[in-house]
Amino acid sequence: MRKSLEGAIKRLNLSQAETHRGLWLDRYLESADRKDTEAKRKDTEAKHKLVQQVVQIPEPGEYAAFFRRYQEASKAVGARTCKATTRGRLVVGLGGKGVLETGLTLHRTYGVPYIPGSALKGLASRYAHLHLEGEAWRRNLGEFRRGEAQAALFGTQEEEGAVVFFDALPLPGEWELREDLLNPHHPEYYGGADAPPADWDSPVPVPFLSVTGTFLVALAPAPGFSPPPGLMEAAWRILAWALAEEGVGGKTSSGYGRMVLEEGCAEGSAPGGQARAASSPEYEALLTRVRSLKYRELEAFFKLEASRILALGPQELDGLKEALKEGKLLSNPRDLKDMAKRDQMVKQVLERMGLV
Repeated sequence: MRKSLEGAIKRLNLSQAETHRGLWLDRYLESADRKDTEAKRKDTEAKHKLVQQVVQIPEPGEYAAFFRRYQEASKAVGARTCKATTRGRLVVGLGGKGVLETGLTLHRTYGVPYIPGSALKGLASRYAHLHLEGEAWRRNLGEFRRGEAQAALFGTQEEEGAVVFFDALPLPGEWELREDLLNPHHPEYYGGADAPPADWDSPVPVPFLSVTGTFLVALAPAPGFSPPPGLMEAAWRILAWALAEEGVGGKTSSGYGRMVLEEGCAEGSAPGGQARAASSPEYEALLTRVRSLKYRELEAFFKLEASRILALGPQELDGLKEALKEGKLLSNPRDLKDMAKRDQMVKQVLERMGLV
């Protein structure tokens, strides 16, 4: 029975008809037998072949018309839309069930990859919790508690948030699937076996699918809700920071999922009422560095980034100073005075920031 099924699958031809990518990915693996070494080899080859086939499937002809309807429907409910472009590769739904041991979130009808609105909302909420100032942005998922700003923007179990995050669809003709590869070198060790990792272990290549391209992101006020001034701009700004610095989807620690919103999408007031539209790239880079800075690295940070810091405007200097205070990096004035004595450039930086 198995051999006859495998034979039937091998005789199928992708060019026979317009093929649904999700259906092909879920149902047309030629071999899934792992009884012995040869069977495992065939299984690996079959998975690589399946990934290559799925990459070659074209975008459905009807998708462009659906995408236009989606845009019109978004505007009808008061949503603002912006384009977001991947900086590298993106993979959403990597942990989903499938014949490849890895997954990819695909549209059920059209088979195109998309980013669920829940993923974008969760990313923005997490970013606000980790990086924005004040207890109002904190969340405690273990106790189902959120700060005032978190609850207002993203909602709670009892009440929906003020902003709706829609699914992000790829722009017709402006995206591509890519063949990618995981290659764990010590499968027994990572699988929980007692054997330690060794140089003679055999790697096990695991193929998976990733995406590049441009997606349409849409946010709207919740139905029946009139957002206060600055709230929607804050949501866009947080999402822009989160996409650029954290990334959405899987393997973000390896650089996957970073995206850039088109120019002008994230302009407006930042949370807390301070205008951030004119923030320079240098200032944003400094803030990103400060968020992971250790106290023992502070003096080296001032030396290395002196020229950038001295070039900041007064408002950005104040913002950088507040970020350093939030990280408890300015709690010892005596250390700051000693830094200023040891290095003239550091002294200029600290004097410009009003710290000595």
